[in-house]
Amino acid sequence: MKLKKHICALFAATLVFCGTAQGFAASDGAVNLLTAIGVITAQNDGVFDSGASVTRAEFARMLVMVSPYKDSVSTGASVFKDVPASHAAAPYIKLAVSNGLMSGYSDGGFRPSGDLTIEQAADAALKLLGYTAADFRGGFPAAQMSAFRASGLSAGVGGGTGTVVTMGDAAQILYNLLNARVKDGDQKYAETIGLKLNASGEVDYATALGDNMSGPFTVQSVSALSAELGLASAGVTVYKNGKVTTLSDVKRYDIVYCNSAGTVLWVYDKKRTGIYEKATPSQNDPSVVTVSGADYEPESAAAFAALSSGGPLRTGMTVTLLFGRDGKVADAVASTAVTVSSVLYVTETGSKTYTNASGRAYVSAYIGGVTADGETSEYPVTETWIKTGDVVKLRFTDKAMSVTKMFGGSLYGTVDADLYTIGNINLSEDVRILDTYEGVCVPVSVQRLSGVTISADEVLFHEASGGKVTALILKDATGDCGSYGIITSVTQQDTDSSSRNYGYISDGVSHSFTGGFGVSVGPAKFMFSGGAVASVRNLRGLTGKVKSFDGATLTASGTTEDWTVSENADVYGKSQNSASYIHATLDEALEAFDAGKSLDFYYDDTPDGGGLIRVIIIRE
Repeated sequence: MKLKKHICALFAATLVFCGTAQGFAASDGAVNLLTAIGVITAQNDGVFDSGASVTRAEFARMLVMVSPYKDSVSTGASVFKDVPASHAAAPYIKLAVSNGLMSGYSDGGFRPSGDLTIEQAADAALKLLGYTAADFRGGFPAAQMSAFRASGLSAGVGGGTGTVVTMGDAAQILYNLLNARVKDGDQKYAETIGLKLNASGEVDYATALGDNMSGPFTVQSVSALSAELGLASAGVTVYKNGKVTTLSDVKRYDIVYCNSAGTVLWVYDKKRTGIYEKATPSQNDPSVVTVSGADYEPESAAAFAALSSGGPLRTGMTVTLLFGRDGKVADAVASTAVTVSSVLYVTETGSKTYTNASGRAYVSAYIGGVTADGETSEYPVTETWIKTGDVVKLRFTDKAMSVTKMFGGSLYGTVDADLYTIGNINLSEDVRILDTYEGVCVPVSVQRLSGVTISADEVLFHEASGGKVTALILKDATGDCGSYGIITSVTQQDTDSSSRNYGYISDGVSHSFTGGFGVSVGPAKFMFSGGAVASVRNLRGLTGKVKSFDGATLTASGTTEDWTVSENADVYGKSQNSASYIHATLDEALEAFDAGKSLDFYYDDTPDGGGLIRVIIIRE
């Protein structure tokens, strides 16, 4: 069976917030958009501190970056005695003042470190919308504050006249500015500075991000990165794989993108090493490349050049793909350039024909499997001991690939989805978890495992980084790898055999199998290996009276636990006078319960064992 590629697209991350009791925290949408277009940056170790007060110098920079003057910023300029030309905000202050957005004080100073008041921020934002002194009746700041509220600029912003503006307030005001209509016009302010609107009439974040992001770039020299990308001299916010970090965490062969202001860097280090099998439609035009059984699309000129016939990589070679933010190939290098290893849960073994780097076909044994992050792969191997259900680590060198069997170790305990722990071990916020059984695997979430006690025998593999588990491969810890249904008949093959013929129904379809499983007619769990039934056991039914049932959970007398109903629960209707089952839906089961009909609920395990309600029978 040809393996298909399953890879999650990566996208720009959300800033980490830190708020205080003062002011309002800006909305996620405000921070994400303003970060993307270079208006705001993180402050404290990569954290956007919504509760910190904003200085007049900081707001001058923010104001210019959301104005038509953002491309006119130069250096070595100052018009105030307390703002030397060397001050980082000097060019922004000059632009803001010379264009009438802000003003200095009568003593000839600007007070760059002074706090910004809400009426000062309101006045500046209104001027960008096209308001002038002639539009305000009455003295400052009452008239400005009235227009501030009427224009929608104050939405989500706390405080009145004299209030010190926080970072969260400033971000929300400028976000409201982008979505506000200009004075005496139907156009939104965002459109006047080149941003596009979506179908709902709001600023299109995806387009804004794309228009203000350059890349992908492959990091060749970390020390030269800032100069090559034109990064800001200070205050650069760095995201790596969606997490806030610093420039020191950027490594060679990472893929990076940068916003137009040079203030935000998005970094990705996802790599994949395997056999470069073919290019489609040809290596002269590698629109799609197949590497170890999975298809990938190059997204950049660098990737196209590396993988095309004019580049250094040939089909049959072991190559390393470097992925960008959308999960496409941003670049590719020879496997010797970067050290990569991969953990694989083996789902199949067999043999197939490959082509080597010289273009000659050869037949090799191979293994196919799924990595902890859900990506499928296949590799030619010489090892004969590997079997379906093994967890192996693949290590690549310039000459060969080595395979080592992996074991689970000593991880065990009860999963706490609130604390993100298993026992006393911390789980990473983006931990990748697979539950498996004999070559079948399904991704599961920490929330799915909440309250489940995992034994050491159920852990096939775990990987940790920074004291937190980042990858976890389990063995039938949830029951989600099984199939569920109802055994409808059991007949003995002959008097001299312990083997029996079984008939069963699952998902409304009738099946049969033969074996000596010792199960009886009724709801059951079926586990498969190699397409055949490997084990069967009867499900247990709830004995207490069901007190509540909403289609997703239920409670029953005699137990204090809430029972979760599988979203794939197999539901059937059955009358007392008929041996046949009629396939039904969860909605029909809920309707029957609300109508007072009798329902039987069957589960595979208790909640603390990962069990769910798997089969429901509606008694007519």
